[in-house]
Amino acid sequence: MQQASACFSSTTSSSLLVMPVVALVMVVPLLLGLLSTTPSLAWAAPVSRTITVDCHGRGDVRTVQSAVDSVPDGNRDWIKIHVMAGSYWEKVSIPKQKGYILLEGDGSSTTDISFDAHAHAGIDDIMGRPNLTVDEQSPTFQSATFTVLADNFVARGIAFKNTYRAPDDQLSKENQAVAALVGGDKSAFYGCEFQGFQDTLCDYQGRHYFRGCQVRGAVDFVFGFGQSIYEDCALVSDMPPGPQPGWVTAHARGAAGSPGGLVFKGGAVQAAGGGGQTYLGRAWNAFAAVVFYRTRMDGVVVPQGWQAWNAAGNVG
Repeated sequence: MQQASACFSSTTSSSLLVMPVVALVMVVPLLLGLLSTTPSLAWAAPVSRTITVDCHGRGDVRTVQSAVDSVPDGNRDWIKIHVMAGSYWEKVSIPKQKGYILLEGDGSSTTDISFDAHAHAGIDDIMGRPNLTVDEQSPTFQSATFTVLADNFVARGIAFKNTYRAPDDQLSKENQAVAALVGGDKSAFYGCEFQGFQDTLCDYQGRHYFRGCQVRGAVDFVFGFGQSIYEDCALVSDMPPGPQPGWVTAHARGAAGSPGGLVFKGGAVQAAGGGGQTYLGRAWNAFAAVVFYRTRMDGVVVPQGWQAWNAAGNVG
């Protein structure tokens, strides 16, 4: 079925926390290597073509997906997709054969790609290790508002939203609703927002860099197998008050020799107004690795810090 599309105008500081401790020596050097491989200088690179998206008809196309579709397969030249201010109600997917795309909005407060797809499924099918052929069929994967599987991708000044929210009496049940899924290598996001509730940002696999971004959610709202740095980013917990805390991260590294881990450098973990408490994360697989370095943590964080989940006895 063709996807519908529409548009609307619009403390406490902790120096180092890691899960698990044994992964620190291996993970940090791997992730610091991102700084030399991420396309952070892409905005200074020559742009061969600019495609303007305006849902009011003042651009080249009206939908973001139409602009993506116009990028030739096997592309090797940077193409800018400039999205004019507005709310674009559509699902967008950038397949792996459409690399070297710069996706630029008019600011994350005025430009967003939004949808409300969601899943009611377990995660056993994507628990072991990343397998794109299999995982693309999972309901969680397919719930994503925005998916990028291509290498060499940059986004700036745009928001990705999944507006689905389960009723409060179903918060303990499976209600995956991904705002963005990042599965290519060497992707970078600057000044972007990711808004959802459960499974907001799927840092699926590959080397990724996020700077000055905001990720908002309540349950596992940064999750996946990714090998990524989040610099000066705000992690905002939307978990409602009550006995059940939320979880910021759920990393899925499954073997000691596997690359992967999440480093949060600077930034803050904070609560939305009137929100409940949250764990920093829970171990999706036994070698999950998450580092918070010089990150401000408000009183929202459960003092225990971490929850074992699938790695009981292996959390430090």
